[in-house]
Amino acid sequence: MKRILVALAISRFLVTTLTLAQVSTASLTGLVTDQSGAAVPNVTVTVTLKSTNTERSVMTDQMGYYTFPSVPIGDYLITADLSGFNRTAREFNLQTGQRARVDLTIEVGTEKTTVNVEAVVPQLSTQDASVGAVIDNNFVTQFPLLLRGWDDLTILVAGVQGLRQTDQAGAANSSRAGQFNVHGVRSLQNNFLLDGLDNNSISENVQELSTQVVRPSIDAIQEFKITTNPYSAELGRQPGSAISVTTKGGTNQFHGIVYEYLRNRVFDATDFFTNRNGLTKPQNIQNQYGGNLGGRIIRNKLFFFTDWEGTRIQRQLSRIATAPLANERVGDFTTAGSGAANITYPIIYDPQTKLPFPKNQIPAYRLDTSAQKIWSVIPLPTNPARQVDNFFANQPFADNSDRYNQRIDWQPTSKDAIFVRYSWSTRIRLIPGTFNGVADGTTSANFGNQDLKGHGVGVGWTRPVTPRIVNELRIGFNRNYSRRQ
Repeated sequence: MKRILVALAISRFLVTTLTLAQVSTASLTGLVTDQSGAAVPNVTVTVTLKSTNTERSVMTDQMGYYTFPSVPIGDYLITADLSGFNRTAREFNLQTGQRARVDLTIEVGTEKTTVNVEAVVPQLSTQDASVGAVIDNNFVTQFPLLLRGWDDLTILVAGVQGLRQTDQAGAANSSRAGQFNVHGVRSLQNNFLLDGLDNNSISENVQELSTQVVRPSIDAIQEFKITTNPYSAELGRQPGSAISVTTKGGTNQFHGIVYEYLRNRVFDATDFFTNRNGLTKPQNIQNQYGGNLGGRIIRNKLFFFTDWEGTRIQRQLSRIATAPLANERVGDFTTAGSGAANITYPIIYDPQTKLPFPKNQIPAYRLDTSAQKIWSVIPLPTNPARQVDNFFANQPFADNSDRYNQRIDWQPTSKDAIFVRYSWSTRIRLIPGTFNGVADGTTSANFGNQDLKGHGVGVGWTRPVTPRIVNELRIGFNRNYSRRQ
């Protein structure tokens, strides 16, 4: 199965009223006053993203207000300058989709000196009534997560219920990633955005095993915001929640990491069914390794970030089934023939004569040869004392995946901010059947080999048109591939 989704180029104008929500960026506004509390117009307000040292400036209007309709998330330094006044500086942090407000007070001075820099927390916006939370990079990278899935952190938000799947059952929906219900709405009704672009697999039966086209590694994510309700038309294409993920970009400083996480069966407990059937503890080897590197290509202008993560899982899954007893395979339906099972069979009638078979045994020459061949590929019961649920085995299972994410950020001028991101993921799974052989039949949604791939390309360009209007352009291309054999 192949699915291709192209997000058309969309330009949108964000005005000072901020009626449109930010998807992967943030907005900032505030009032500049003097010591008496009077509004001060024509003040130059400059915000500097500390990680890249990129700047953007606007002037306050006649009412003393300044507005940055769309700026990248991160730690900022904001300054206010006006002739005859001391420079005022503050530090703060902007989060994904945040509509922040930072008011500034400037003091009259004879020299253009800078007041001590203070850290401030932006005020809550009264223009946004949406409910949700932002999970920042500290949680994303430091919180212990099963198989390092960032979307497991969504359960920290009120109204979110995670869906735990297991490979043991062999169900069609096992090992689906990133599934959760919000306020009772089905997991397929959530809306996923990656860097402001559509990232939904658009699948009815989730053959891709994820409602997202690509799922970047937690080390490639700066932060994400989940909005549960209510949200604007910009985000409300689905009745579930809106999840906006922002990937990391490079900075002026070089940063990198190499890691490996290992889990095996040494500290695992033996499960109930393995103990009951006298089998050894099943194999369980899980390796996750990878690395990332980010930094500058041209200081204050051009930056890069690249990330790769590999996951290798080799373990065994419990399989319980019913296999015919040895006497049943040769047509012997006597209590004595069933041995330890001690089964009392019903009378077996000859379909030709309508009479019971002598001693409840079918003659060997009457046994169908095709049926005999089928019996030869079905193993004997591991517990011959039971007629049903008498076959138990730990069958080999494999789940290997790789995730790549590359991003380039470029600021050619003080007004332009451009990024290009490419994400790719691949996953190959071997799900064992009951008998792990020909007897299981052809591949189904419950077992067999699965080959999954996802590609996502995103391009963004942000440019202020006037001090009060910013144009954002987003172009995206997604492609899903899923095959079972």
